[in-house]
Amino acid sequence: MKKILIATHGMLAEGLKSSIHVLAGDGYYIQTINAYTDECQGDYSHQIETFISSLNQDDEGVIFTDLLSGSVNQKVCQLCVKKPPYLHIVTGTNLMCVLAVLLETRPLTQEVLKEIVENSVVSLIDFEDQNQSEETDEDFLCVEEEERNDCFN
Repeated sequence: MKKILIATHGMLAEGLKSSIHVLAGDGYYIQTINAYTDECQGDYSHQIETFISSLNQDDEGVIFTDLLSGSVNQKVCQLCVKKPPYLHIVTGTNLMCVLAVLLETRPLTQEVLKEIVENSVVSLIDFEDQNQSEETDEDFLCVEEEERNDCFN
């Protein structure tokens, strides 16, 4: 079973979980830690430890944190020094990354996770470059009717 812990500063973790629910539905094992909020003002080490201890050899566990070297990530790393091989830590996470992990059908190896992380980078949309382009919607969506049908079949 895939088990996910999202641990972030503020309410980002709960926001990611809410978005996942909207986009992918229910049926996923996702826990959250919203550190430094009214609901989680003190030490949240026990929540991380409980998540880790809930994992067994048949599980694929991933802990997502928001900031590399941030206090939440540091605490996770301190508690995962002797982590089991079926537990992975991903930092600098975003919605696309968490969704990709949840929906991944291959076993969650380091190689698969590296691929997911590389494909989940943020992108800058530059409208200036797009407006200067000669490409039309038809160009983008396959010019010829036959090609258009190939694109969507």
